[in-house]
Amino acid sequence: MKEIVIAVSGSIAAYKSCDLVRSLTKQGYPVRVIMTKNATNFVGKITFEALTGKPVRIEEFDTGMAHIEIKTIASVFAVVPASANIIGKMANGIADDLVTSTYLAATCPVLVAPSMNPGMYSHRAVQRNLDLLEKDGVHIISPDRGVVVCGDEGYGKLASVEQIETEILRFHNNIVSS
Repeated sequence: MKEIVIAVSGSIAAYKSCDLVRSLTKQGYPVRVIMTKNATNFVGKITFEALTGKPVRIEEFDTGMAHIEIKTIASVFAVVPASANIIGKMANGIADDLVTSTYLAATCPVLVAPSMNPGMYSHRAVQRNLDLLEKDGVHIISPDRGVVVCGDEGYGKLASVEQIETEILRFHNNIVSS
């Protein structure tokens, strides 16, 4: 059975991924979560394990080749939230963790929902990396404008969980119904 794969990266907005995963699983969608090590500084893997009833993978080589196992089951690969760091690594083909290795192996639709400080989001390097990802076929879910945790204001606030969920389900339902 194909599953929605949510990849959580190291952003303060990682806690909103819990709401996304909870909503998807409550509706009966199969969800699997993988995380970067940095993401675990914001939300523990046990939270996602409780929400999905499935083990959360962080390390690439704990057992087997996780990135291949995960890409095989994925209907959609969504990075929520996507930090500037993970966006840069993905855009430049760097595969030094489970999330980036899975991204490079993925054959399903890939979605990225950026979340970071507005200064970071507007930086030319981040915008260049987002442009590269878009050219590579990645679907970007643009962040909202607003006040972020540190008090700065501008674009960089994670899009609403509802908007992200709608985009994920649009791709998942197209894959599953084909």
